[in-house]
Amino acid sequence: MKKTLLAAVIIAVTVLSAGPVDAKQKQIEGDWTFAVEHLPLKFVLVQKDKSVTGSLDWPHGDPIKLTGTIDGDKLRFYGDSGGENFTVHIDATGAVQVDDTLKGTLKARFTDFNDAHQVVRTRNQEIPWTAVRGLHGIVHFPR
Repeated sequence: MKKTLLAAVIIAVTVLSAGPVDAKQKQIEGDWTFAVEHLPLKFVLVQKDKSVTGSLDWPHGDPIKLTGTIDGDKLRFYGDSGGENFTVHIDATGAVQVDDTLKGTLKARFTDFNDAHQVVRTRNQEIPWTAVRGLHGIVHFPR
């Protein structure tokens, strides 16, 4: 009887101390202030399980529509935008920080066109970024 009770206690302690099998998925849905090169931009994320969609305002056109994933605390998103004489593609990685902010690196590829829609310049840029929950000092751009 004592051996059975002892075995039950050991099993219970082991199960309770092991924690959940899957780590809880971070929740990032909502409005954020995205800061890149000290420019505060509106960043909206919608989350369904590990899938992320959203938008990022920027000064040169319509908001960039985003698609991505979150796995634990690791975030990845990408999107495209453009105008009459340019396109931009962004691909960003980041992570949820212990203080519930986001931090990462954004890779942007800009392509400029002339009036005949021929490529005149392509630039690649890698930029660190951060984001905090809520909208704080967002710069609004006329459309």
